[in-house]
Amino acid sequence: MQWIKAKVFHSLSVKATLAVLLSCLSLGMIGGFLLSNDQNSHLNHAVHEETKQIASLQADLLNQHLAHLVSLGALSHQQVSQSIADFYAAYQQNPQAVRVNRQVEQAETNTAIYYADKAKLNSEDEALANYLNALWTRVAQPIADKFNSYYFISQRHFAVAYPAKLATELPSNHDFDKDIFYKLGTPHFNPTRQPLWTPVYFDDIHNSWMTTLVYPIYLQGQFIGVVGADFILENIMELVAQNVNSLRGQEVFIFDNKGNLIFHPKFNKVLTSQQAELNTQLNNFQNAPNFSQKIIREALVNGRFRGEKVFMVDHQFPVAVGNIAPLSWYLAVVDVSDSVNKYLSSYNKKLYLGFAAAAVAFALLIYFLLNQTILKRLKIVTQALSHHKQGQIDLGNLLDEQDEIGVVARSINSLSGEVHSLIDGLNEKIKEKEVAELAAVKLSNAVKHSETAIAITNDKFEIEFVNPKFVEMCGREEDELIGHHLKVVFDQHMAWMLDAAFEQLQLGHAWKGELLMVHSNATEIWVSQTFSPMTEDVNGGKHFVSATQDISMMKDNQREMEKLAYHDPLTDLYNRTFFKAQLTKSLEMTKRGHFAFALFYFDLDQFKRVNDTLGHEAGDELLIEIARRLVRRLRAEDTIARLGGDEFAVILSGVATVERASAMATDIQNVIREPVQLSGAEVLVSASIGITMSPKDAMSIETLLRNADLAMYRAKAAGRSTHYFFTDDLDKAVQESLLIESELRVAVREFQFQLFYQPQIDLKTGKLFGFEALIRWNHPERGMVSPAIFIPVAEQSGLIVEMGEWVLAEASMFIARLNQKYNENYTVAVNLSARQFKDKSVAKVIKGSIINARIKPEWLDIEITESMLMGDINEALHQLDDIKALGVQMSIDDFGTGYSSLSYLKKFPVDTLKVDRAFIKDIPDDTDDMAISDAIIAMAHKLNMKVIAEGVETAEHVQFLIQNHCQIGQGYLFSQPIDEESLYKFIDSENKSYMYLFEKQGVKAG
Repeated sequence: MQWIKAKVFHSLSVKATLAVLLSCLSLGMIGGFLLSNDQNSHLNHAVHEETKQIASLQADLLNQHLAHLVSLGALSHQQVSQSIADFYAAYQQNPQAVRVNRQVEQAETNTAIYYADKAKLNSEDEALANYLNALWTRVAQPIADKFNSYYFISQRHFAVAYPAKLATELPSNHDFDKDIFYKLGTPHFNPTRQPLWTPVYFDDIHNSWMTTLVYPIYLQGQFIGVVGADFILENIMELVAQNVNSLRGQEVFIFDNKGNLIFHPKFNKVLTSQQAELNTQLNNFQNAPNFSQKIIREALVNGRFRGEKVFMVDHQFPVAVGNIAPLSWYLAVVDVSDSVNKYLSSYNKKLYLGFAAAAVAFALLIYFLLNQTILKRLKIVTQALSHHKQGQIDLGNLLDEQDEIGVVARSINSLSGEVHSLIDGLNEKIKEKEVAELAAVKLSNAVKHSETAIAITNDKFEIEFVNPKFVEMCGREEDELIGHHLKVVFDQHMAWMLDAAFEQLQLGHAWKGELLMVHSNATEIWVSQTFSPMTEDVNGGKHFVSATQDISMMKDNQREMEKLAYHDPLTDLYNRTFFKAQLTKSLEMTKRGHFAFALFYFDLDQFKRVNDTLGHEAGDELLIEIARRLVRRLRAEDTIARLGGDEFAVILSGVATVERASAMATDIQNVIREPVQLSGAEVLVSASIGITMSPKDAMSIETLLRNADLAMYRAKAAGRSTHYFFTDDLDKAVQESLLIESELRVAVREFQFQLFYQPQIDLKTGKLFGFEALIRWNHPERGMVSPAIFIPVAEQSGLIVEMGEWVLAEASMFIARLNQKYNENYTVAVNLSARQFKDKSVAKVIKGSIINARIKPEWLDIEITESMLMGDINEALHQLDDIKALGVQMSIDDFGTGYSSLSYLKKFPVDTLKVDRAFIKDIPDDTDDMAISDAIIAMAHKLNMKVIAEGVETAEHVQFLIQNHCQIGQGYLFSQPIDEESLYKFIDSENKSYMYLFEKQGVKAG
């Protein structure tokens, strides 16, 4: 046995021969596989092409046959349509001339008439039925050999049929509206009036499954009825069977677009097994053979034949599908011969046996050559080495040879002299190792009994050693820790800090910080953590030392101090300082790819109203309750803070999708909207929430807070009590607003503004009453800028006050020039902005404009909006009284669109109400607007106020306003806003386009 091992298993020559043999066999197998695979592809391609051609040919034959049937049907349809037209033409001239002896005709032909309800038919209907019955044999016989029956069904519910049994065997109360072969031709189901094939259905008279070619009949665009030609499926089966009998190894079957099996040469019972009555549609997919079901499912559900000309079923059988479009059928051809696999099996056996024989012969030849040239000489070297003693070796003549064997012999001889020196060095190392082991034992004892938790990890932070203190601190056994990543003992939110420490260690630097360790019993322990790199070991491996000390007690003390420094004293929520610190941590975690979050920024809508009406104590009570609700609703990992006043902010940890953030915002709004019971009253408040997502929207605190603030104000602008996500468009809108504000400051400085004036007409006389002054910005580059763009920016920036002062001064000068020129007492209306109205000096500004222009105060009409009055009512009344004391006119603009209280309205020193154009534009079509406008006008008159209607654009508007005693009209019907020069031309014009509306009054506009 030992001899066999030495000569066979340990023989280099045998191993070399086996290596060559295995290599040859491997190459042979690969080559055989490639050749076999190529042959397989070639044969499969040929079979696929044949299958595809058969499918295409059979489908084309059926399509041609169906096209021929449609052509025959079209000829008969044309003949029937013409006959019906001839009948009606003749009947209108002489009804008696077209009457036919029905009894005689029916005896001589195989046709019959069916009346669903003869009592409902008139004489014309009966005459048409007898007329068609007389000629129906002549119409039907030309196509009788192609179709099984041919009939006409009138929309008056009588029918003429060939053969006669179709009419005679129908029940007396038959309803054609339920028949698929009638419905498919009606205008509702066939608005294009095209010939259509019905789906396959059962006919209980023929006792067969069939499809019907339906042609609708129209006369002068009016639907008359349908013509139907029945085609029994057995005819299709005979036609297909004739074409496929010659096929070898292929099966052909037909199915429709709903998966029903129409034809299969081996499974005709599938078609006949379905229980059916008249109009029952074919539904036999579940009864079809499983193999056919697989093919139908692949073709229809997966749409395989649309992307692949030939597809495989069960990875073995190729399938090609042809389209029979007129009937929405499909013809499938399946090759079930399996001839390719049989041929390839025989081919592969021969191929692989040939390659194996060649590989064995080649390996034996290699063995003989290696043994004669190399292996005999190597045996001499091995024998010499086996007799080596005390570092001496005798290689004889091999040392003098110059080939590779000689080189090896000389190298072995030189190595022999080095063995002694290596042994001496090894002895020295052993002594050094003993000293090092003693030091290691001392160090190990120190670490083992240390009160500091020590762990050693590899360069992947995987634990390789822990001391008893580490095991005690984390509450896990040593075998639970060894081999695991260091993250297992720390809170998952500390992952980003461990990553930061790992980066420092990779650079060769130590790391120190505070981490949150998690005990096995879920207790959290704050620790002071140090990581230090160790010197590389003899194998070049890196290790790190972890030193951990418990600082939980110190953290508890610190937490108490932080609560005093970082919590809001009223609500006990976090304050702005802590919130920013937490936001910084969240951003750091996000930058490291471990975290995503949503930032909510919101305040309470109408909170100031609660403070003003119920007092600050009630406001504080409301804030405390809202804070409690937020804490109950949100999760422990979310950060909730009160930033000041009624402003709150929330960091939603781990919320990375807009959908989830939106759902959370909706929940918060629902919680806040619930009634709050305060000491003094029950109140309802809501929240407008601005939302920004990190890292998607921004990666800095300032940008995130700015984004959330912008989104919150957009939510307020959208109607409050909603939420809005920050978008790039919102940022662009802010940038555009800043640009407009900058350019507005230049415009104010360079007087780029201009006033336009829109006339106001006395609806009783048609004369001019006054004008409304409207500011326009003539930008040097943009041209005329819409007030809708720059007025909101001016209002927000405060520039509206300076602009408003200019408008007051310019309008006052205008009305002075105008009234002096025409010796009239026209008025000019000037709109005050909300900022201007709240300005304590607004009355002085108006007075200064009156004095500088030297005009009568009553020539100036000051317009304010409802919303400007609905804050502090007492302050608003005081401001109105100061303005009214100047002697000017006072108007409320856009009346009806704000929140005015009628109890306050009667207290306001107002002369005029202006009805907003929103209530005028749809008159007289919108009766609600008419009622509202009528009510406003009547109410104003009761309060001794004039009424000006805005948005007058049609004569109907004028008529309605006059009928309801509205005094003044303003709108594009009279004139659009125009500049002063154009206004003079308007006043001087003799023929104003709207004057015909006032001709009844016999006045002339001035």
